[in-house]
Amino acid sequence: MEEKTQQPLDTINVPAEFLETRGSIDAIDAGVAYGWVAYEKNDEPLTVYVVAEDRVLGSGEANLFRQDLLEAKIGNGRHGFEIDVNSLPVNDGREVTYKLVNAKNGQDIRNVSYVKRQLNQSISAEILREEHGHLVIKLRSDKPIGDKRVNVFHEDKLLATQDISTEHEDIQVRIALPIEVIDGHPRLFKVGLAGIKEVMTTSTLAVHPVQTPWQYIKESFNKPGFLSMPKQADKRYESLHFQLEDMAHGCSSLQASDLATVHNVIVEGYEGRTRYPKFNLPVWDDPEVSVIVPAYNKFELSYHCIASIALAYNKTSYEVILADDCSTDETAYAEDIIGNLVVSRNEENLRFLRSCNQATDLAKGKYIIFLNNDTEVTSYWIDELVARMEENPTVGIAGSKLLNLDGSMQEAGGIIWGNGQAWNVGREINPLTPEYNYVREVDYLTGAALCIRHDLWQQVGKFSDEFAPCYYEDTDLAFKVRAAGYKTIYVPHSEVVHFEGQSHGTDVTQGLKRYQLINEGAFRQKWLKEYRSNGTPSFANLRYEKDRNIDQRVLVIDYASPTPNKDAGSYAAIQEMKLIQSLGFKVTFVPANMAHFGKYTTELQKMGVEVLYAPFYHSVNHVLETRLDEFDAVYITRYHIAKDYVSYIRQHSNAKIIFNNADLHFLRELRAALRDGGDPEQIERALQTREDELAVCGQVDAVLCYNSTEHAVITSHILEADKLHITPWVLQQKSRGPAFEQREGLVFLGGFNHLPNIEAVEYLANDIMPLLATQRPDIKLYVYGSNMPAHLKQLATDNIKMVGFAESLDDVYHNHRVFVAPLLSGAGIKGKVLESMAYNLPAVLTDIAAEGIGLTHGISTLIAQEPQEWVDAMIKLYDDKALWTKFAENSQLIVDAKYSFQHGHKVFKDIFASVGVYSTK
Repeated sequence: MEEKTQQPLDTINVPAEFLETRGSIDAIDAGVAYGWVAYEKNDEPLTVYVVAEDRVLGSGEANLFRQDLLEAKIGNGRHGFEIDVNSLPVNDGREVTYKLVNAKNGQDIRNVSYVKRQLNQSISAEILREEHGHLVIKLRSDKPIGDKRVNVFHEDKLLATQDISTEHEDIQVRIALPIEVIDGHPRLFKVGLAGIKEVMTTSTLAVHPVQTPWQYIKESFNKPGFLSMPKQADKRYESLHFQLEDMAHGCSSLQASDLATVHNVIVEGYEGRTRYPKFNLPVWDDPEVSVIVPAYNKFELSYHCIASIALAYNKTSYEVILADDCSTDETAYAEDIIGNLVVSRNEENLRFLRSCNQATDLAKGKYIIFLNNDTEVTSYWIDELVARMEENPTVGIAGSKLLNLDGSMQEAGGIIWGNGQAWNVGREINPLTPEYNYVREVDYLTGAALCIRHDLWQQVGKFSDEFAPCYYEDTDLAFKVRAAGYKTIYVPHSEVVHFEGQSHGTDVTQGLKRYQLINEGAFRQKWLKEYRSNGTPSFANLRYEKDRNIDQRVLVIDYASPTPNKDAGSYAAIQEMKLIQSLGFKVTFVPANMAHFGKYTTELQKMGVEVLYAPFYHSVNHVLETRLDEFDAVYITRYHIAKDYVSYIRQHSNAKIIFNNADLHFLRELRAALRDGGDPEQIERALQTREDELAVCGQVDAVLCYNSTEHAVITSHILEADKLHITPWVLQQKSRGPAFEQREGLVFLGGFNHLPNIEAVEYLANDIMPLLATQRPDIKLYVYGSNMPAHLKQLATDNIKMVGFAESLDDVYHNHRVFVAPLLSGAGIKGKVLESMAYNLPAVLTDIAAEGIGLTHGISTLIAQEPQEWVDAMIKLYDDKALWTKFAENSQLIVDAKYSFQHGHKVFKDIFASVGVYSTK
């Protein structure tokens, strides 16, 4: 590891203009900046930014104690810092100046220059797993790795190092961890190479001090400290939580005694089991899913598997069918141990394939799931498979993510290469790796956890008998389903732990396992024409070939993952990604803040969007460095995001850049400045925004605007009308809601991170509602919106109800009679107004609120400006049922004509074609 050489404190010459502060960046290593900064005359700790090339790479407080600072009489010595920093776009050997900036006043503290070394090779790292107190790290390079020192950090503290020397390009390194981190608590570990400033990889792992195999300590399962030891413990806790929650609400499908039994069974484990306490499966008269569990002896596995099905929480109704292939152990009377179990028992030994085929004759479900008996399932594993098939009738087969017992990935779908070789994609990597956590089409899915439509199963002739007794029947099934015109998809949020090799072993020369090689040849011969164009086997090709049926690839960049229940811009972002997907394009999304946003991120992944986030990627620049060559186009929303990346994309790829400005920022700022009386400082800021925003427009291939006003404004400046387009807005079909007489009150909706919404509510509360109260005190205003500031909540009165965040838009648009949007500034199209149209809720608007939507005063809406106009318009629309009905009907006509998904698909197809990115759909 390189020394973090600290600059001699007594040699620092502080320029006169920086006399108030002084400091130093002593080193940048593995993504951490080390240094110090202090005021000249007091010991108050400074908060600083680390900046390079006009980008803030990281920030933090300089409050760490350093003995050398105290000895140099730098205050009280508590002025050191260790700040996580993002990487710069490229490693090209140029000199890069890193500087410290006072976060309080924006002034530079001190410039320190570093030369970023030119890397003569491309090296990637991946933490595979923890193993007996060691981190197992995979290094890959485009040439022999040579002599390197691998460093492991936790919380920016160096934990361990290991020197390696190899001529290989691919190597696994085992690094022993110090005893203080082997305590079972999750920690974020970082890996770097000495001499390279960037973090190479990170992973969160818990290293347990007890490494004894479970079968030897299973008797301690109900003792404190042992229940949570297995890697599956967190998933078991989730299942127990969901089941208990249902029981508390009186809607559980399990009895409490059965829940207690199956939980104990799963926690104890299958190893060495000789006792089989009885339990009952749930009963449904018309189950939606039939789960087939094939078995030949080894009842301890089947019993554990079926108990896990009962424990796992799913809303979908199911039955479990045990396909018993002439077992001689407890499997022969399994129905006496497990209540409500359906058994398909063979009269003669049929082996795996034929036994499964026969068992499906008993299946009642619309869907059939084949589940190996050497598995343990998790909550929602059925729901996720079924949901993806319900929402897309062209999906014929859906398969789960398979995990190993140690928590690592076993399989994320399968690929058949051009030479017929089969690969389990994602094997042994971190199961949260973004590249393997979105729904995607694949070549095949392992039959260990595979769902197929019952009618399609019959249509394609079940498992093909030519692959009896086992192996490659699942791969062949996927190809048959695809030949019938259906898709085969991998569903990562359906997770199943597979105790690989427990059923048939791992030796391909013995027993049933030998049919793996025999049937591989039969499969290759049968399907050669279908797979021969699937590329050459290699990890480099995997990132292209693991996604099937992709025409083009589009990288989407925005400031954060969209939160559609909180703001209209997020709703628009999701619809635009769906439109891009409808063209047959793969969408990869990267939020500029690199944050995984919980359910909002997983909803994108369930849509089939690949979402890139920390700690797997450190910054948008990291994504561009490592992935830009994949993309045919980059779709960027908001100019303040685009301005940071457009130049780099232009210089380092041929990808077309489509810029959606969301709203025209400088127009919004100018309107606000002029409304406030023409404040010179506001106008100056708006003009600077105009310069920056138009510069971005000039650099890209296409500019998207939400309304014709902004289209005209931009055209008048950049004089390139052919690259400007109106962005389509897609409205989903809504229910009509209650009748006119059943509705009450006025309603406003808006996210309060957006200044125009705050202005609108202040205008309503201060200028409009007091007038309305004197004429119609019975009419109340309800204000909904996320992140409502405290000063708005204080505006509540007898006729103003500050509701805040709304869980459901139905509550907003169905319960009230008139929508109001008195926007005084802003730009772009107003999603809240469009939603009111989709819900058939008439509105009173300002000109700005109605801009670009297609509504007409007196025909489909009322437009008002001054407070008394607003009062008159609201009373008129609130009382006149005939006018209300007319506006609702006319608004719906506009929705059907301009805001359908089909219309948006056509517009997006034309937009991408205009820059040379073509769709066949």
